[in-house]
Amino acid sequence: MTLQPTDLPAAAAEAFQELTDEQKVAFVASYQGRRRSMPLMMAFAILLPIQLFLLGKILLGVLFLLTGGGFGVWYVVEWFLTPKRVRDYNTKVATETLTLVNAGPPPAPSPAESEEE
Repeated sequence: MTLQPTDLPAAAAEAFQELTDEQKVAFVASYQGRRRSMPLMMAFAILLPIQLFLLGKILLGVLFLLTGGGFGVWYVVEWFLTPKRVRDYNTKVATETLTLVNAGPPPAPSPAESEEE
């Protein structure tokens, strides 16, 4: 039995329970590799403000750097915005991963379909 990741959003946690054991293993492997760690993103927000790039907010990250962190104000505000952005990013990753795991590999064409071609 595969252990469910502890940081899944509620909807993803419900969908996780409905997966087969094989799908659960695939989901956990993919999700753990793509999700972002809250403590690490907070450290980036405070010490080296590149978390926006790592969360897929490229334009926002460029604006942040060009304005010097909004002349320091945006830099401090970002400490409070980063946790929600990380949760949103991880929710998106969980949803995408569930979709991919549920879809599985494309079905092989039946012999009747390959004769028609």
